[in-house]
Amino acid sequence: MKLFYTPTSPYARIARVFALELNLKYTDECIDPNLLRTPDNPVLRYNCTGRIPTLVSGDTVVTDTRSICRYMQSSGNGKNLFNETGDWRAELIESTAISFLDGCALWTREYRRNEAKQSNWLISTEKDRAQRTLDWFSSNTNIISGNTPWNFAYITLAVTIDYQAYLGLIPDWSNARSALFKWFEVQSKRASMEATSLPIK
Repeated sequence: MKLFYTPTSPYARIARVFALELNLKYTDECIDPNLLRTPDNPVLRYNCTGRIPTLVSGDTVVTDTRSICRYMQSSGNGKNLFNETGDWRAELIESTAISFLDGCALWTREYRRNEAKQSNWLISTEKDRAQRTLDWFSSNTNIISGNTPWNFAYITLAVTIDYQAYLGLIPDWSNARSALFKWFEVQSKRASMEATSLPIK
C-alpha cells in the first residue's frame, strides 16, 4: 500500500494521521509539489487527475481523502474512525469540518495567483466563511469537549485549524475562541499529529 502526498497538503495529512491511528503499514511517497501540475507528475501513472492524496494498493487505486480513509479503515486494526450512519449531528460536524477545509484550500490557491489577478471578493468570502466556522465550533463547547471522539471529522478539524494557522490565513484565530484553542492544543500533541507536522518554513 502506497500513499502519494506532499508535505503541506492538509487532505493528505488527514489520510496520514488516519493511517497512524489505525496502525496501518504503508509506504509514504512524498511528491515535490512543483511536479503536481507537470507531465512529470508521478501520480498521473495511477490517477488521471494527478491530485494527492492518491492511494495505491495492488491493483486498487483510491482517490479523495474520505474514500482513502474508508479504504484504510477496512484494512486497519479494526478501530472505527467514522461516525455511525444516521447520526445526523455527527454528520453535521463532519461536513462542516470538510467545508472549512475546502474553503481554506480555495483561499490558499487564490493567494498563489498573480496578485493583480486575485479575486478580492473570493478572498473576503472565504475569510468570512472560515471565521464563522471557527466561531461555530468554539461556541459549541459540547462539540469540542474532552469527550469528543478522535475520528475522521475531528481529525479534519484539527488538521484544518493547523493548516490555516500555518499559512497565517487568520492570524488571530485563537482570540476570543479559547475553548477551541484549548481543544486544538490537546489534539496537536497526539502522536499522529506530531508525526505528520507541517514542515518548518
